[in-house]
Amino acid sequence: MAATQLSFSEIKERVNIEQVLPLVGLTLKRYQSQLRGVCPICKEGGDRAFVVTPAKGLYYCFGKCSTGGDMLSLVANVKQCSVREAAEFIAARTGITGKRSGDNSTAPGDGSPQPLSGKEGLKPLEYLQASHEAVQALGVRAETCEHFGAGFAPKGIMRGRLAIPIHDMAGTLVAYCGRAVKEETPLLILPNGFRPDTVIFSAHRLEQGDTICVTRDPLQVLKAYENGVTNVVSFLGDITADTLHILALLMDEKDVPSIDLF
Repeated sequence: MAATQLSFSEIKERVNIEQVLPLVGLTLKRYQSQLRGVCPICKEGGDRAFVVTPAKGLYYCFGKCSTGGDMLSLVANVKQCSVREAAEFIAARTGITGKRSGDNSTAPGDGSPQPLSGKEGLKPLEYLQASHEAVQALGVRAETCEHFGAGFAPKGIMRGRLAIPIHDMAGTLVAYCGRAVKEETPLLILPNGFRPDTVIFSAHRLEQGDTICVTRDPLQVLKAYENGVTNVVSFLGDITADTLHILALLMDEKDVPSIDLF
């Protein structure tokens, strides 16, 4: 049966992302639970900027791309073709044939995160719009925003921006930052009196014993999470002695062997 008769979901069931890597000329190095290398799409960011998480079947680029997805979108982006053509490419080179399942609607990177349970602290902003078109234009799905408690703010001091909740290391909500959705400056706005150098965004979500990716933009944390990279945090301002101290404490507490700065 022709490859075009197979649904995206059937191809994903029969082939994993590691099998696809050599098909597009990729040889990556293993670091704990991930595979790392130079991004084959933008070819920027260094030899650890491109991250594949085999257990989740997803990739993410911390370089110029700042995007990711599943193996179908990877092939589509590397070969500059449609997702359908990418599926046909994978099927043809792995010998996949079979019955059409009827499910042809599965899009790349369709894993939906579970909402984060509530924490004591500041009251969450209930009016944030996770599915607002301005947020979608940033490349973040509504499900991801809901998981982080983020969304477009139609009012308040974060009005017209992506409002992202900030938690301390214990997971208590302490503030919100407003991330620009267009070309506004500054990139981030924070409440008066809040010291961004005393908090590292998403530190409370870090997992034990894996490399930490550190960025300068909290939006990268959301986009990386959406594409299978969970041990990602972000600075929220200038890097001070307090910030570095918190980062060192995190590495010690989580038994982290190394960090990658992007």
